[in-house]
Amino acid sequence: MRAEHAEPSDAEVRMARFAAAQLGRGASPEFSEFSDSTGRRGLDVLTVREAPRPGHVSVSTLSMHRWVNLVGSGADRHDERVELVTVLAGVEADDAAALLVASAFTAAAEGWPVQAGTVFPGVAGELFGPGAEHLLLTAPGLFPRLARYRLDEAVQVRWLQAVPIHEAERVFLDEHGLGALEDRFAAAEIAVADPARPPVGPG
Repeated sequence: MRAEHAEPSDAEVRMARFAAAQLGRGASPEFSEFSDSTGRRGLDVLTVREAPRPGHVSVSTLSMHRWVNLVGSGADRHDERVELVTVLAGVEADDAAALLVASAFTAAAEGWPVQAGTVFPGVAGELFGPGAEHLLLTAPGLFPRLARYRLDEAVQVRWLQAVPIHEAERVFLDEHGLGALEDRFAAAEIAVADPARPPVGPG
């Protein structure tokens, strides 16, 4: 079994180039490696500044797909390999990367299923202060070509977009489900990239 700190394979290098092209066409990508508190688990991260527009930063994990990610239950329980992507406005690039890294390592350490609808409580608030304090995973609406990527014959990778949400929105999610929350966001035309946006009110 390959170590999680291993150098990227040719297929992973191609995937990284593909992801970089989706995050910022013509922009200069930056690549970083992080380790968890034990030093035994590594995570590669792609950052593109001023993308997809000025004042924004786009970040994606690149090696999270190496980790087993069990989702579903009963007969539907299966291993789905994922990466995380986010776009944030008015946030330092290092903080945006830290948000995804903290979420990824928390999921791995706690054995959380990483799927659409997963919420990382408090992680955005810890980094950005007042505003949308939680992080919700959804389909990659800003990057539709990242919905599925075939890394090789054996592995298909799915990206999930990380969106900061408020506590009231998390409660609504728990009560009504992801589809209803996404419909509410669409109707309110929220700025999903802005962690300082106001919460979506009832209605």
